[in-house]
Amino acid sequence: MILQVRHAMKGHPFTIPHDASVTETALTIITAGIDTIVVTKNNEILGVVTSNDILRYTYTSGFNPAKTTVETITDEDIILARPTTSLDDVRNIMTESTTNTLPVVDKELVGYITLRDLIRVQPEKMEAQVA
Repeated sequence: MILQVRHAMKGHPFTIPHDASVTETALTIITAGIDTIVVTKNNEILGVVTSNDILRYTYTSGFNPAKTTVETITDEDIILARPTTSLDDVRNIMTESTTNTLPVVDKELVGYITLRDLIRVQPEKMEAQVA
């Protein structure tokens, strides 16, 4: 059986509007107990922000998370996956790009998949990729 994104993705993704502050985004991530949030603009996926992204920017000199919108720190070079995309294809996309998270869409946002999800489901394939 070929494993697909639907076998490893996280469903019920949290979203936040592009004009929310970084502080508001961080509080949402903490309160929800998640590490990734999908940023939207006009009901479209703009990109993804992780807790690591927030930490990286928070320690930048002069950065004010209360006055900075989440859009400012969102990587808009977004690659989308479908539930039926093979995990091999997702692994190849992630190793050839700088992204570790792909939103999953099936006419609308249905989840996201991360590099950690791939490692959890197929640790032997990730080890082979690194070797």
